[in-house]
Amino acid sequence: MATLNRFKEELEKTEAELVPLGGLDILISELSGRRDRLVVSLDQLESSGDEKLSARVEALSREKIEIEQRVARLDDGFNILNSIRLDFDELRERRAHLERALAEVETDPDGRSLIDRQNALNEFIVESRLRLTRLQDTSATLTRFKEEAAKSQAELTPLQSPAFGIEALIQEVNANRDILVKTLGEIELKGDEQLSSRVEALVKNKAEIDQRLARIFENFQNLDSMRKDIGEIFTSIRGTLNRIG
Repeated sequence: MATLNRFKEELEKTEAELVPLGGLDILISELSGRRDRLVVSLDQLESSGDEKLSARVEALSREKIEIEQRVARLDDGFNILNSIRLDFDELRERRAHLERALAEVETDPDGRSLIDRQNALNEFIVESRLRLTRLQDTSATLTRFKEEAAKSQAELTPLQSPAFGIEALIQEVNANRDILVKTLGEIELKGDEQLSSRVEALVKNKAEIDQRLARIFENFQNLDSMRKDIGEIFTSIRGTLNRIG
């Protein structure tokens, strides 16, 4: 009887300890709701329509690389034009020097004889022919430079177009940049909350959820252990009753 009374007291104590655990289903339902809301929030952040956030960022990165390459090509074109301009300046200086040299040959300030002057003229003719050949070569070079400059000018004309030129491209890039900045601002700020704050709060909530789940699993394990202990107690009671009977 003393043993049965002790078993009865332990069972009543166990039943009293099980009463607070009746709210486990409510707690599990609440945690499931929070988990579903967390999943929906993450899906909204990771996608916009049919486009993923990573895909949009990758597309913007490719467009940035293309813009940098086109700007580099424009810089190369400007450098070539500047080199041509320097060559023209050098050619003008050489022409002025040639004109001064020819003027000096045609005059005789020292009073030399006609034969000497004729010999000098013959030498001058030979030299002039050589210079003329060089001038013709220079003229051909200048003509080639002129053609290349005209070609470069023709290639630059589309770049000055108001619809498809550099300014239009810059305006388009600025518009895309403004859209990107606005989109990033909308993603990073929702109401008065920063994205980092919301993510941090979600991480904290997830950690709390994991802790509570761990405690629930621990309580379930304790309950299962208690159930086994109670089963053993009832088995012992039945064995005792069988022996007494």
